[in-house]
Amino acid sequence: MKRITLLLILLVSLVSAQNMENKDITICWDTSFSMLDRDLEKEFDLLDKVFQRSPNQKVQLILFNIITEEKEFQITDGDWSELKDVLIQSKADGATIYDGLADLIKNDQVYFFTDGNALIADDNIPIKKGNFLINSLPDRNENFLKQSALLGRGRLMDFAAILPDNIQSTVTGGANEQPKAIAGTVYIDNVPADEIEVRIKGTETVYKTDDSGKFSLPAVPGDSILISSRSNRTMKTVPIGYFDSNVDIFLEANVTTLDEVVVTEKRVEAISKDLVNTGNGLKSKEELGYAVQSIGEEEITPIQTDLSQSLQGKFSNVTLGGDQDLTQFKGRSNNTLLGNNYGLVVVDGVPIQQSDSSTGFLGDASFINPANVADITVLKGFAATNRYGTLGNNGVLLITTKTALAGKGSGALANSALVQDNVYESDTEMNLNQSALTKALENTGTTEEAYSKYLTLRNFNEKNVPFYLDAFAHFKDKDHKLAAIIISNLWELNPKDETYMKLVELSSRYLGNNSLSAIINNELNRSRPTAIQPFFTEAKLQLAKGDYQEALNSLSVLEKGGAYGTMNVTPISKSLERELKNLVFQKRSSLDVTRVKEAYFKNTQMNVRLLVEWSNPKAEFEIQFVNPQNRFFNWEHTTGANQNRIQEEVTLGYAMEEFEIYDDLKGDWKINAIYKGNLEPENDDPLVLLCSVYENFGYPSQKKKLVWLYLDNQGTKKRIVEVKI
Repeated sequence: MKRITLLLILLVSLVSAQNMENKDITICWDTSFSMLDRDLEKEFDLLDKVFQRSPNQKVQLILFNIITEEKEFQITDGDWSELKDVLIQSKADGATIYDGLADLIKNDQVYFFTDGNALIADDNIPIKKGNFLINSLPDRNENFLKQSALLGRGRLMDFAAILPDNIQSTVTGGANEQPKAIAGTVYIDNVPADEIEVRIKGTETVYKTDDSGKFSLPAVPGDSILISSRSNRTMKTVPIGYFDSNVDIFLEANVTTLDEVVVTEKRVEAISKDLVNTGNGLKSKEELGYAVQSIGEEEITPIQTDLSQSLQGKFSNVTLGGDQDLTQFKGRSNNTLLGNNYGLVVVDGVPIQQSDSSTGFLGDASFINPANVADITVLKGFAATNRYGTLGNNGVLLITTKTALAGKGSGALANSALVQDNVYESDTEMNLNQSALTKALENTGTTEEAYSKYLTLRNFNEKNVPFYLDAFAHFKDKDHKLAAIIISNLWELNPKDETYMKLVELSSRYLGNNSLSAIINNELNRSRPTAIQPFFTEAKLQLAKGDYQEALNSLSVLEKGGAYGTMNVTPISKSLERELKNLVFQKRSSLDVTRVKEAYFKNTQMNVRLLVEWSNPKAEFEIQFVNPQNRFFNWEHTTGANQNRIQEEVTLGYAMEEFEIYDDLKGDWKINAIYKGNLEPENDDPLVLLCSVYENFGYPSQKKKLVWLYLDNQGTKKRIVEVKI
């Protein structure tokens, strides 16, 4: 009886508030995924009372999730059946965003039907005095609804508050706000660590990480979490910010054994940085009486699958023969018509079989792994013949591998420079199998039929992440609007998860939905103000929208370390430099470049530029480059390949890498992505890649395309792009 009385009071309040005169109204109808189980009977009963009171009026209907759709209806003699049909047929799908509603509302009398599950921290429902805010879902954001009604001086009609479970809390009011739960994972040397002590600094209560390195403890903004491990002799303090709800802590084991320490008075003279390999050991350039040229590993492009590509343009008067093999290099002009004009290649002190131009014999240096090369030195003239006699007449290439430098070399080749199994046989390992959803959608006739099929199957896959990704993959090139709504469900289902927010942001950018990308990127920046990638993304979005001066200003500020000059942008400095140079090159006539550094007025040029951004910095994967000779090189984003890389990404807040291909080796290149897993073995979050592929980068004929793909099972291999050089 009590509940019925409360409901009647709400309805009487609603009807009496509307003037006896006919007055046009606006209905804002939330169609986001969280409204799936709304109580239409209660909501329609309320609208019945509205139209009984004012039977003749115009109604502006605004359907909204991440996008808005506006319709108008003429209600005559209280007949609102046409409007009701549209409301019944509206589909609950996508995320909830209230931003932009205020600009669409035309009437003073407004009825908002929503559950208040806002995703944006400072979002608000544009309530005004006399407006109504109506909710029929138990799983609503009660505090946000109350706050919105209070700030806008509107009236809240929360049917869920009348339910038995909620009556007592409505009458007595909520309890005092409690500390929120802070969850996280502790890694030691990039591996989730169990039994690590975690506590709020200044308190005695100790929590410990579980077998997966995870912990959870109550904290309030301003607290600091103290993480310590006696066995690993390491500890760290992490402050908790206002928006923090999940933190990842990386520690390094600090176990050190000292047998003996001897302190002497002898001052060690500074060793010259200009040490070069002469074939007789390392010597300073100042000690030599001849010129020696050398390059280090930093000058060897990571995607070069054949070391011969590193010689091009790096050494003066050094050229390659027609087959472009390393053993066919010439360190001087042809000095004989009958003799051999090719030089000698020496790896870790051991000469390899020399090519001979006089007999036509060709050696093979393709076994040398560029990723294992520490440096290359060219010896000419006396420097070459002094050590290798007549074999060095045409010059000598001295190659030192990282394996040899680490003391693991045996004095012979012994596979120290060998690329193991780097011949790309075929695409048989490519993941070409279609999911059941993909097959079902492709078997439909039209986009509308496919979307209807998706909604039907969603009833059995409401929280199945690959389901939404497969659906997005189907619609992304067919209907951008539907694709954006579908992928935004993952944000609605995981509202505070940075990985899913980034996933949706990358997917929205692929669709060209810059407004949604900007909203999510702002939220990422708000949750982690020190993360560097949201600032880079902001500039990219400005470029996409044609706001070139704003993009130039944003990139310039970020290149200098942000607004306060304190951000470490070194990991993305290459991308920053190329974006700045390319923007100045393309739009200089319309830009104010008075504050741009002189170095940015000369553009970088390359055949292919590949910028890869990904959603989850803790994912392990490989980017595989296959050159026209069917040799491949894998750039690894794994703990095994680079222990500090993943930790740096999580700490500094970025997940991107830059690659380039020059015309050293012409032909067809294939670029693949291979999923290897996650730092947390039980974590099955998918990995989404957004790849910006630029052809003829830095030239007037430059063109760009975006490639989107996701990887969710260990060992999955998918093609990013094929390009012809």
